[in-house]
Amino acid sequence: MSETISFTPAEMLSVILGICAAIVSVSAAIGVISKMLEKAKAPEAEQNARLEAIEKRLEEIDKTLARHGEYFTNDDNRFKAIEKSNKVTQTALLALLKHSLNGSDTDALKEAEKSLEEYLIDK
Repeated sequence: MSETISFTPAEMLSVILGICAAIVSVSAAIGVISKMLEKAKAPEAEQNARLEAIEKRLEEIDKTLARHGEYFTNDDNRFKAIEKSNKVTQTALLALLKHSLNGSDTDALKEAEKSLEEYLIDK
C-alpha cells in the first residue's frame, strides 16, 4: 500500500489553473452580489438623503415660526398697552365732557385726573 503519488507538470499546471479559475469565479460572484446589494440599498440611501434635507428645512421653518411667534407676542403686548391707554384717555375725556355739561361734576374730573396721572407715571 505504499503507492507513490506523482504529478506531471501538465497536471500540476491544470490544478493551479483550476484553483485560479475557482478564485476568479468566486470573486466575480462576490462582485455581482455586492452590486446587487448596492442596487437594493440605493432607494434607502436616496430616501435617507431626502429625509435629511426635509429635516433641515423643518428646522429652519421651526426657527422662523418661533421668531414669528415672538413678533405676535410683542404685537399683542403693544395692542394691550394701546387699549389701556385708550381706556384711560377716554375716561378722562368723558369726565371733561361731564364737567363741561354739568359744571359741577368735579369728583369724576379729579378721579380721571388721578387715573391719568397714575397711567402716565407707570408708563
